[in-house]
Amino acid sequence: MRKKTPFLALLLALTMLVSFSALADTAQPPPEEMESIPVREFFEDLGGIVVWSSEDRSISVAVDGGTVILFAGQTSAYTNDVAMSLQYGVNLQQGRAFIYESDIMLLLISFLETLLDEPDTENTITFYLTEEARDIVLYDFDYMIRAILENSPWDSVIYRALEFDFDEYVALFKDFIEAMEPVELVIYDEIMFNALVPSHDGDDARSIAANYLFAMLAFEFAPPLNSIGHLSPRTLDMYTALLSGFLRQYHDETFDSENNLLLALLLDTYLHPSAVWFYGEVEVDLEAGILDDLPNIPGNIVTEILVPDEVAFLRINTFWANPEYDDLVILPFLQEIQDFDHLILDLRGNLGGLAVYFDEFILRRLISEPVEISTREFFSGGDKANELMEVSVQTLLQMESVFDWSELLYAEILPASEFIAEHGMLQFNQDDLARLDYVMISRSAISPADDSINFDGKVWLLVDGMSMSASVLAAEVALETGFATVVGENTSGVMGSSHIYIALPNTGIIWRIDVGYRTDPLGNSLEVYGLAPQIRNIENMNALETVLSLIAEGEY
Repeated sequence: MRKKTPFLALLLALTMLVSFSALADTAQPPPEEMESIPVREFFEDLGGIVVWSSEDRSISVAVDGGTVILFAGQTSAYTNDVAMSLQYGVNLQQGRAFIYESDIMLLLISFLETLLDEPDTENTITFYLTEEARDIVLYDFDYMIRAILENSPWDSVIYRALEFDFDEYVALFKDFIEAMEPVELVIYDEIMFNALVPSHDGDDARSIAANYLFAMLAFEFAPPLNSIGHLSPRTLDMYTALLSGFLRQYHDETFDSENNLLLALLLDTYLHPSAVWFYGEVEVDLEAGILDDLPNIPGNIVTEILVPDEVAFLRINTFWANPEYDDLVILPFLQEIQDFDHLILDLRGNLGGLAVYFDEFILRRLISEPVEISTREFFSGGDKANELMEVSVQTLLQMESVFDWSELLYAEILPASEFIAEHGMLQFNQDDLARLDYVMISRSAISPADDSINFDGKVWLLVDGMSMSASVLAAEVALETGFATVVGENTSGVMGSSHIYIALPNTGIIWRIDVGYRTDPLGNSLEVYGLAPQIRNIENMNALETVLSLIAEGEY
């Protein structure tokens, strides 16, 4: 099996742009609402080097091991020496080169495709197995699969959502391991690769097995499954960031660590001896803030006044970012537009991240009275799922609130079948129900922030099929509370539900499994169908155009 590592910076940039532009519009000139971006700043933010040549009015960019060449006033361009055409081209304004968002997306797609089509064999890493290492890999792989099957219903969901049989998929990889087939990865960005992948230099069986299994799980086995239940291993950077946050919470004097049984459960896994061996010992600055290991991402927040004094636009590209850094843009913008009639919050293409980002830094700023939020998560009677849910309820009841701005009103675990019958959830999938024994229900009240801006206008929330995880939770809150009108397409199914981590016993690889199964009120699995918006895109319009059209027609 062969897999090429992703360029996270470029993929993030692509995610930032994919939902904002009217990409299907080929009319000339570009629409007035389409934003143009300075070429130099954009690529330099990605770590690139930009050179202007006045001789042929060209802009040459070296970034992520590849090249881009643009020409002022022209639509022709080159990505990694392959010719392509832009939609609108590059224009000069006061000595600076600008490119429209739709063209940036076309450029990045071409850049990635052409670069990945020309693998650099000098940067190929191949992982081999010995017979002794193979036995270790098989043991840990089987342990992981048993944990999935015992603690979640995802095999049934995978079959319906992804259209392949999970058992057959697992058997394919078992045969691959047993035959000791090599795993080959093509590495284009060694620094990024090393930040993601723990590696062991030893030639002992355990080191060989750990390197092999992580490469196989992270780059071969997990990618098709990431859209279901967050089934994936923790990369080195994620392990470091999460463990640092857990430890800071545990040692925070204001944090009730004795009653937080859930935190203790997480630390037991992340500090398991095998996990510490695999990921290495993490040096944690306990005096730092809990969020300090989340990245500061310039450009993560996009703001624009679409109609002066009337319509404001705020886009959050990812919730896997330091919200305190982002808030340096968010709060002043919300204060600036507090008297506007409309605020459009764009979460299209937002793949999720920190679950409380939206509640604390957006929702609480825009409400003037407390709002109630309920959760309903079904789960199996598997030992690990059951332990997690019982500990979660105990922790909530003992602490009464995890955050000082959220008050627990109710929490309980009930039999799943009785709850489903009582609430008339007639579309609940019976194959899934056969794997689900209980439901955890809770209700909390979220209070306005001290710096709430008392926004009296209408809030719109844009979503699409690439809105995942924490961004889906944000849309769910909007639908439940009426805080915003949700517009666009059905979201992805990755919900960010209650989850467990398991440390594989020999290699120490930490694997995540969502055990909380969420549905709509009728019982349809959100992992299969996603969350449906209140208003779907008008034909031949994207979500932003749909909202602007509705506003212009005075329907809202």
